[in-house]
Formats: sequence, structure tokens, C-alpha cells
Amino acid sequence: MKRFLFLFMFSACFQGPVAADIEKLREGEVLVLESESDLPGGKVRVQALARASAQAVWEVIVSCEKTFFYVDGLQSCDVIEDSGQRALLHQVTQQGWPAPTLDFIYESLREPYRAIRFKLVQGNLQAMEGSWQFIETPDGLLMDYEIRIKPEMAAPDFLVSRSLRKSSPDMVACIRGLSGGSGSARLETSDLGRCRGQAGSGQ
Repeated sequence: MKRFLFLFMFSACFQGPVAADIEKLREGEVLVLESESDLPGGKVRVQALARASAQAVWEVIVSCEKTFFYVDGLQSCDVIEDSGQRALLHQVTQQGWPAPTLDFIYESLREPYRAIRFKLVQGNLQAMEGSWQFIETPDGLLMDYEIRIKPEMAAPDFLVSRSLRKSSPDMVACIRGLSGGSGSARLETSDLGRCRGQAGSGQ
């Protein structure tokens, strides 16, 4: 009975997974969900379960050095300022023709080990915003990632969304692997195989 109540509350609280999806999360799948945002731009929401502490996952996400492993086409990552709960970062990405080089500064507002919210400050994007949320559950740490991007160049929202739906699950899986949260040797090999470079859980 308690298990049933947990599954019901899990589904109701997070709006994305239903009972069948929770089983997929337990099996290690990275789920691509519809974004709740109705603002213009490409958007995606991704969820996965990690068998790691929120701190371990957090330390991978806030590390500029480790960002090179999981952000597609990242050329540079520089911390402009970091007060712990607020950081400004400068990133440059180039995913290859015909995608333009993206050069931008964004603000990261951090509630340690619970949530990160980020938004564009300046750069050659019309908009970029999103969030990470980390929720402890009996089955592991729920990683909930959402992003919305509006490029400067004219591009249909569905094309931007399609690109995000392709790259974001690999990013989340890689972060899980780097944090030591895959839960099995087989899944860790799969997760790290989705990274952008030669990554290992010990890094």
C-alpha cells in the first residue's frame, strides 16, 4: 500500500512520469518529456534517476572543467564570478555547420543540492533559460532538467526542440555517469559512452 501511495505521489508531483515511466526510470532510462513552458523557442524536459547523492551530481554540474565532457560543442567555459549561490559564466559552443557559434554569458542561481536556475544575461541568443531540480526518492535521486532556447537566427521552434531532444538525454546520462550514479557497471559504461570526451567516473 505504501509503495502504491509513493508511486501515485511521484506521478502527481512531477507531472512528467506516470507509473509506466517510473519503471523505466528505475531501469536506468533517461526520459524525454514535454516542457511545461509556453514561451517561444525550442524546449525540452529530461528526467533520470541517479544512484548518487545530490552533492555528487551537483559537483559535476557546477564544474566548468567537467562541462566539456557533456556539453555538445563546448569550446570554452569561464567563471566570471561565483558567490556560491549565484554565479556568472561565459561559454562558447560550436556544434558545426550550419549551427552558428554561440557566445554568451548566463546567470546561475543556486540552492545547494536542491535546485539550479539559469538564464541568459548577454550574448548572441534571444533567450536561454532553464533549471535543474534534485529530488530524493526511495529509488534514488530524481534529476529533473528543463531548458528553453531562442536563437538569434531565424529557426523554427520545432527544429531547435528536436536538437535539444537529441542532445539533452546524452548530457543527463553523462552527468549521471560522471557522478558515480549509474547504479551498475553496465549502465555506467553506457552513461559514460554518451559523454563528449574520454570521461571516467573517477574524474
